[in-house]
Amino acid sequence: MLEAHVVAALVNSTWQSAMVASVAFVVLRTFKRTSAAARCAVWYGVLAIVALLPVVDVAASLSVHAVAAAPHSAHGRIAGPSAPSAGTSARPPLAERVAIAIGSAAPWIERAWLAVALALGLHLLYEMIRLFLAKRCVVPLERVVAVPPGTRTFRVGASDDVETPCVLGLFDPVVVLPRALARALSEEDLARVVLHEAAHVERRDDWIHLLERALHVAFFFNPIVYAIGRRLDVEREIACDDLAIARCGNRLAYASCLSSLAIVLSSARPAPAPALFSGRRQLIVRVERLLDAGHDGSTRTGPRAAVALAAIVAVAFVVAHFGIPVRAQLAAPVAPRKPVRPAPVAPGVRAPIAKPMLVRTPLLPARHARPARPALAPLAPVPALSRSIGDVILMRKHDVSAKFVADVDSALEAKASTVALVALRDHDVTPAYLAQLKIAG
Repeated sequence: MLEAHVVAALVNSTWQSAMVASVAFVVLRTFKRTSAAARCAVWYGVLAIVALLPVVDVAASLSVHAVAAAPHSAHGRIAGPSAPSAGTSARPPLAERVAIAIGSAAPWIERAWLAVALALGLHLLYEMIRLFLAKRCVVPLERVVAVPPGTRTFRVGASDDVETPCVLGLFDPVVVLPRALARALSEEDLARVVLHEAAHVERRDDWIHLLERALHVAFFFNPIVYAIGRRLDVEREIACDDLAIARCGNRLAYASCLSSLAIVLSSARPAPAPALFSGRRQLIVRVERLLDAGHDGSTRTGPRAAVALAAIVAVAFVVAHFGIPVRAQLAAPVAPRKPVRPAPVAPGVRAPIAKPMLVRTPLLPARHARPARPALAPLAPVPALSRSIGDVILMRKHDVSAKFVADVDSALEAKASTVALVALRDHDVTPAYLAQLKIAG
């Protein structure tokens, strides 16, 4: 049953993450003049919420299932759809049909998800091994570059195994440039490229990028995760551009350096690590943002990011309380009825034939007799009533109101059975007539 809860949580996270990402997009559109560092922090928070939504959903679903499976719940009944009565041909509601379909296919869906996630995880591991092997082949730069002091120490080198400047990080981070590019760049442009990659190291984008790739592996089926990743790639690079400009102090020269690199690295493949080049289109967006007169180049997140994250967390808290009907269906599984087997009979003894029990009702004068209707099969009693669901439905079909039941019980000074009530109502016997009969003896 656990796989059904997991599948339901993954399906729920798809539309829940879409709601959270939509709210984040609207909030960031409202705060247009926000720094890239703040926007990047907001999208990091959205990605963390998307990763936690399935965990919260599974925990909530299991807790509801545990309460529903208890013999005596706090409310006195099990939450969930009831079983259809015998002899009814009505189709179950759409919610129950979806719940049953997902619950029956949950084992196969979970196996397919695990298989695809395992394949993508092995591919990610292969890329990480390639990066570690490439780090071993890095040689020091032939030219001396001033490395700014920061919270993390790193080395600067060159290699023929990379096609674009990038950070081979995690443990002992290294800023690596293609050897041909390192020789072709001027002293100023080389310093700007190193400053940009040093910003990645200081912001610990190497670790965050690895966690982001791991989420892509786990949520490969969710397009919202990829959309958030594309936004993060742009905002992260712009945040590093702002940090590099804050150190070199020449925005126009930095934008010109990016423009020239867009031509030189047009055929280069993006590296699976924080890199200066992630596509020509991204470089154009970065240049346009840098040349915008209203661009906020602050390197701090600021209070707007906190306000945006608070609003997004509030929406995520509300969204997490809703899910597809699979959760309610799984919380109250209907136990299968065991077939009633006849008692064993000794050999040579003929088993008695069970005769149907006939319910005799008093013959009363009928003025407007109604055609008899078949009684429904007895169902489970309603917790708040003393009569079964079948009795309630039978009385409803024969127009036996609550006032009629109360008046009959008052006239007879006893509780009348359901069959007697139906017979009295069908034969138009009023409580007043019963009271007169009782007085007459």
